[in-house]
Amino acid sequence: MSRSDAEIATAVLAARDVFWRAGYDEASIEDIVAATGFNRYALYSEFGGKREVFLAALEQYHEELKALFLSHLANLERPPMQAFRAVFEFAIDQIHARGRGSLMSNVAGDISHRETIERERIKAYLEDITASFVDALARADARGELNENLDPEDAAMILVTLIMGLGTAAEHGTPLKQLKQTLDATLAAISAPGKAY
Repeated sequence: MSRSDAEIATAVLAARDVFWRAGYDEASIEDIVAATGFNRYALYSEFGGKREVFLAALEQYHEELKALFLSHLANLERPPMQAFRAVFEFAIDQIHARGRGSLMSNVAGDISHRETIERERIKAYLEDITASFVDALARADARGELNENLDPEDAAMILVTLIMGLGTAAEHGTPLKQLKQTLDATLAAISAPGKAY
């Protein structure tokens, strides 16, 4: 039986939640079958197996986050540092509400030792996000909003490290207030003196 695009997207979202909760290694086919409502035959017919389901989930997550980051950070009418605060506060609220960190931080350790397409997909995700950060930080620099001791590439790496670290911290129970204080301190460190965002 052929599934509609909407049914497949819903199944991918359900599988993504399994990977998010359990990590790649611990997520079983039985868990994915139970979450998606697809039987084994349908799952293998539509995707091919656990690895392919994971890749579909990773791609879905990637596209959602790219849309979030790009929609805020590419807005030329909004001061870039204000946009960073909005993006990171949204991300913090999401990962804290789930209590499981970010999907990337949860699965990165599982697949970091593998020279596979999964690792390449995560690398591509980080490169896309880093590029959007660099573009926004270059605008911040031109506006005099960036710490003069940092160039946009250095500041972008600080923010990429922050977003991965926040996911791990949330997964281990760090309170929401402390996560937001970390964001405050980081934005203060990369901003020009006397600027508040």
